Amino acid sequence: MPLTHLICDLDNTLYPPSRGVVERVDALINRFMIDRLGMAPDVASALRARYRDAHGTTLNGLMLHHAITPDDYLEAVHAIAVEELLAPDPALDAMLATIPQRKAIFTNGSAVHAERVLACLGVRAHFADVFSLEAVAYVPKPERAAFETVLERLGGRGAECAFVDDRIDNLATARALGMRTILVGDASGDDVDHAIPSILDLAAVLSNGVAA
Repeated sequence: MPLTHLICDLDNTLYPPSRGVVERVDALINRFMIDRLGMAPDVASALRARYRDAHGTTLNGLMLHHAITPDDYLEAVHAIAVEELLAPDPALDAMLATIPQRKAIFTNGSAVHAERVLACLGVRAHFADVFSLEAVAYVPKPERAAFETVLERLGGRGAECAFVDDRIDNLATARALGMRTILVGDASGDDVDHAIPSILDLAAVLSNGVAA
C-alpha cells in the first residue's frame, strides 16, 4: 500500500537529545511536583520517572492520582527558554523538503511547546498537522487510543503511515496499528522496521524500501 503520511515525534527525534530540552522540562516537572504537591525533591524525581514509564507521561499519572489540571501543568513545565537550546537547522529543513508525503507531528508535549520547537528549528512549514496532548484529549503515547485519534484526524489507515520516534514503546503501538516504524536511535526489535542514528537519515530510509 502506498505511503501517504509521515508522522514524527518531536522532542529528541527532530533534534538530538544532547540539546538538553527534555532535561529542562524534567526539571520543571520536578519543581511543579515539589511546589504544587509538597513533595520532597527526591520523591518528586522518582515519581516523575515512574509515572512516565507507567502512564506514558508524568501528567497522565498526576491526573489519575492527584487530580492535576492538565493545562496548568503543561504551561508550567514547558516554560523553558527553547531558543537557548535550539537553532534553525538548514540540513533538517532541506531533508524534509525532499519527502513528498503529508507530514504530521505527534508529541506528548503541549501545543505551545511544539510550535516553539518547530519555529526554533525553522521547519514548521513542512508539517501540515501538529497533534499535541491537547489534540488527543490528553491521552499520551504509547496509548492506542491516542494513535487512533491521530489516524482518524488524518483520514488515513495505519498501513498508509510511517511513524518516527525515539522510543520503542511508542513504535510498538504504531506497529500494532499497521504503521511502518522508524526508530531514531541505536536499538532494534520486532517493532522497529528500521533504526537510524539521526533524523537526517530519514529521507534515505524512506527512499530505500520502508515506504515500499
